[in-house]
Amino acid sequence: MFQKKDIICFLGDSITANGMWMAEIYQTLRKIVPIKCYNCGVSGATAEQATKYLHSRCLIHNPDYVVMMYGINDIWRGHYAEEFRDDPEMQKQKREAMERHKQNYEKLVQEITAFGAKVILCIAVPYDEVSDVEEKNLHCQCGMDESAAFVRKLAEKYDCALVDFKRTMQPMLGKRDIMREDRVHPTEEGHHIMAQTFLADLGYIESPDFDTPFVWEDWNKERYEAEQALHTVNFVEFCALWEEIFIRKLSVAERKEIAKARIKEGSDNPFIASAYQEYLEKTDFRMQLMGEIVKKTIF
Repeated sequence: MFQKKDIICFLGDSITANGMWMAEIYQTLRKIVPIKCYNCGVSGATAEQATKYLHSRCLIHNPDYVVMMYGINDIWRGHYAEEFRDDPEMQKQKREAMERHKQNYEKLVQEITAFGAKVILCIAVPYDEVSDVEEKNLHCQCGMDESAAFVRKLAEKYDCALVDFKRTMQPMLGKRDIMREDRVHPTEEGHHIMAQTFLADLGYIESPDFDTPFVWEDWNKERYEAEQALHTVNFVEFCALWEEIFIRKLSVAERKEIAKARIKEGSDNPFIASAYQEYLEKTDFRMQLMGEIVKKTIF
């Protein structure tokens, strides 16, 4: 499938942004065919938001392939909770969110294809409705299943390769330590299973090896750490400051002042609080981070 010098971009939400699975795929594929990979995921993002940053985050790399996975943020998973099942307004909002998800997913496929890149679609990892953890069970896998069925149709309609993470991971829920306690994000083992599934579904390995842990090579670990710093900056701009950038169109200096104010106000979410702080420290060095990632990609 992949040819020498091909560029592959991975586009998605936090499961992509925290892409240990992508790093394993890249490290493995480089030994088979000399390609380049870029992680273009944005934590907290939806397919709708991705239509706004598709060119600046992904197509700017001039990819030959774009691997895409969205869903868990798009479907408004909180609306699937039991207490909202008889709430007409919540059900209406849930249906509208699903329709936006489908429309924007197809729009992304169309724009990427028009650009000249091939799309590899992924059926997203399952929501963990099985494990006995403290995090509230939203019972939203039915929404993810509807998304998965739509992604299959897109793959057929646009002749896209398809990778099915749900098929592999859902039978493991509650049996292996593959999902974090938030029921949404894969553990390190879960990322390894994703990588092995991807490589097997695309024919690069005969059968997946889920039991042998992934071993990082130094160059790949350094590159991954640079990517993660850039992803924090992108999360703040594309999600936490979405309105300020895309609607109010504020300058970088104005965004930084808002970030400072929100740090002072405090946040119940420690990830968001630390993200604002890292944004202030690193947003002025975005170009250097991007350059470092490119250098470690083409070495």
